[in-house]
Amino acid sequence: MKPIVNSVEEVYRRKEGTGDAILDEVVNCLRMTRTIEAADLAILMDVKKSYLYGAMNILTGMPLGDFINRWRLLQARELLRANAASASMSNRTARLTEAAQRCGWRSHRVLLRVAKRYGFELES
Repeated sequence: MKPIVNSVEEVYRRKEGTGDAILDEVVNCLRMTRTIEAADLAILMDVKKSYLYGAMNILTGMPLGDFINRWRLLQARELLRANAASASMSNRTARLTEAAQRCGWRSHRVLLRVAKRYGFELES
């Protein structure tokens, strides 16, 4: 079965829903909180974790954890771009640390490691 979306970025940029209740609810949860984990999503949505993982894999063509990580990377990129213009956030490490923590990672090193794993450009 072909996924209903081509990329996380496609879903991230959408203003309207995807038309799928599960995917739309996951996206709404991710928009509300940047630090939610995959297991917490299942609890919040009141569905079995295995069901949610399987449904997201079918809908997006990737595991739920990958979808969440890619979503967070997009959020981190937006934060870094916004903070790049700020005179008070001229220190790159401080900007990376703030973005990492606001998007659910422990440190800027974890953010950079995840970005590298996915081949994601944070600062472009």
